[in-house]
Amino acid sequence: MQNYYKERNSWCVRIYIGTDADGKKKYKKLKAPSIQELDKKAYQFKKEMDSGLDVYKANDSLEKWRDRFILSMENEVECGDYQESELNMIKARLKYFIEYNNGVLAKARLNDILSSHIQPAVNALYKYNPSTKKPTSKRTLERYIRALANVFEFARKQRAYNYCNPCDEVKVPKNAALSKRTAINGTTLKLVLTTDHRAKLPAMIMVMAGLRRGELTALTWSDIDLKKREISVNKSYDFKGSTVKGTKTEAGNRNIPINDMLYTILCDEKKKAKSLIVVEKISGGIMTEQAWKVLFRSYMLALENAYNQMIAESPSKAVERFEPFTIHQLRHTYCSMLQWSGVDIKTAQELMGHSEYEVTANIYTHVNDEQKKRAVNLQNEYIRNYLIS
Repeated sequence: MQNYYKERNSWCVRIYIGTDADGKKKYKKLKAPSIQELDKKAYQFKKEMDSGLDVYKANDSLEKWRDRFILSMENEVECGDYQESELNMIKARLKYFIEYNNGVLAKARLNDILSSHIQPAVNALYKYNPSTKKPTSKRTLERYIRALANVFEFARKQRAYNYCNPCDEVKVPKNAALSKRTAINGTTLKLVLTTDHRAKLPAMIMVMAGLRRGELTALTWSDIDLKKREISVNKSYDFKGSTVKGTKTEAGNRNIPINDMLYTILCDEKKKAKSLIVVEKISGGIMTEQAWKVLFRSYMLALENAYNQMIAESPSKAVERFEPFTIHQLRHTYCSMLQWSGVDIKTAQELMGHSEYEVTANIYTHVNDEQKKRAVNLQNEYIRNYLIS
C-alpha cells in the first residue's frame, strides 16, 4: 500500500529512488488528480526504475541535457577526438533549438518532447535562418536535426532516456533548396590562371591542390617539397582562436602532388619569399579573416576588369560570363577537375582530405554538359565498334 497524501487538489506519493553521494536518501514526488491515476503513474515510474533508467535525470529539461552533451564534447575535443570548429558548429545549431520560441523546447522535459514539438522549429528555420538571415538549405536543416538527435542519443547512453528518438520523425520541408557547391566556370578559371594579382598564388594553390583556407593560411614553405613536387598538409589555422592546430580531421593529413603549372608558380614565388609563411598579409604575418576578405574583394575587381578587357579585345574568347566566387569554390573546383580528368573517387577523397566518402561523392555526382556529350560519344563508339561492326 502506497503512502498517499493530499496536497492542495492533488494526490501525492514519495517514492524512494536511492541515495546521493553523501548517503542521504532521495525520493521522487509524484502527483495526480486521483488515486487511480497516481497508481498508474507510480507503477510506470517503478517500471522505468527497474529497467535501469536513471529516473533522477530522466525528467531534466532539454537545456540541461544540451549542456551535459556539450560538456562531454568539450572533453572529447581536449582528447583530440573532435576539432574545436566541429564543436562550435554543434553549439550554434543546438543554440537555435534552445532559443526557439522563447525557450519553449529548452524548458521542456526531454521525455515529453515529441517530433510534433520539434517540427515547427525546423519549419521556421527553413524559412529563415537567424545566422544567415536567409532560408536554410536542405543539407543544413539535416545537420541541425542531427545535432539535436545527438542530444537524445547521449541521454540514452546515460540511461536517462529510453523512448524512440523524436528527431527520427522530423521532416525536412520538401521545398528546401539543395545546397549547391558549384565549381567556377571555364572563363572564370582561365582568368584565375592568367590575371596577375596578390591573390593569384593562394587562388592557384586552392584550385590546383585543393587546400582549405585554414590549411593554406598555416602553410609554410617547409611544407612544400619542390624536389618531390609535393605539398604536405599537416596543420590548419583556427581563425577564432588565432592559433595553428591540427587539420580538420585525421584524413586531412595528406600529401598532394604538384602539377606542372603550379610547380612553375611555386618555384617563382619561393625565390621572392621573405618569410616562412607561403601566403601572408601585406604587412607580414599570418592572414586573418579580415585580411582574406579584403584580399578577395580586391581580387574579384581585378578579375572582372580583366574579363571586361578580354571581351573588348576579343569577344569570342569568353564562352561564359565571369562569375564572382567564394574562396571555398576554388577547393570545390579542384575536386571537380579531378572528376573531369577521370580521377577515381577514392583517390579524389584522399587528395581532398575528406574523412567521409559521401562528401566527395556529393561533388562527383555533379555532371556538366561536356561530360554528358562525352558519355554519348563513348556510347556511340561502343555501338559502332562492338554492336554493328
